[in-house]
Amino acid sequence: VDSLPLDVRSWECLNCKTKHDRDVNAAINIRDEGLRILSLGTSDTAPGGDVRPKRGRKSSVEAVAVELGSPVPSWAG
Repeated sequence: VDSLPLDVRSWECLNCKTKHDRDVNAAINIRDEGLRILSLGTSDTAPGGDVRPKRGRKSSVEAVAVELGSPVPSWAG
């Protein structure tokens, strides 16, 4: 298919009857690009600039990662 409107989320190839889904394809492309960047090492970033926060005033909010399904520590509320 040469061109489809963006509201068409999936379609079937008229020749081979393969079903295509734009959202699944986008997820695969994002995963592959992330894996490509990781394979280069941690010093490289994707084109578009630095994603690290700029130096300056730090937030007064502190985040604590809690794995889903894990018991919540008593100090975490």
